[in-house]
Amino acid sequence: MKLDTQIYKPNSYLLKLSTFRDIYKSLKTPWKPINWLILGYLVGIEKRYIEFVSKATVDKAIKDYMVNHPPEVYEAVVKEHEDGSFSIGKAYEDLP
Repeated sequence: MKLDTQIYKPNSYLLKLSTFRDIYKSLKTPWKPINWLILGYLVGIEKRYIEFVSKATVDKAIKDYMVNHPPEVYEAVVKEHEDGSFSIGKAYEDLP
């Protein structure tokens, strides 16, 4: 017996992107075990697709940022202060 509070969701809601939902709907068959296999493959492919696209987008953004903002490399400087402590790198007052 199904309770009235349960909400039925079609299998295509396991997919996150509408493109992959449309592919699933176009490949759907009347035989449920085949549908589950198709859905399983699409979920795996969609996960890899999302990871690939997001990694490519972030890498492109970093590359574009580095072109416009070249990294400034400072020589490491070890400096001993009057109180006996050491500092590594350029002090704020030493920067141009």
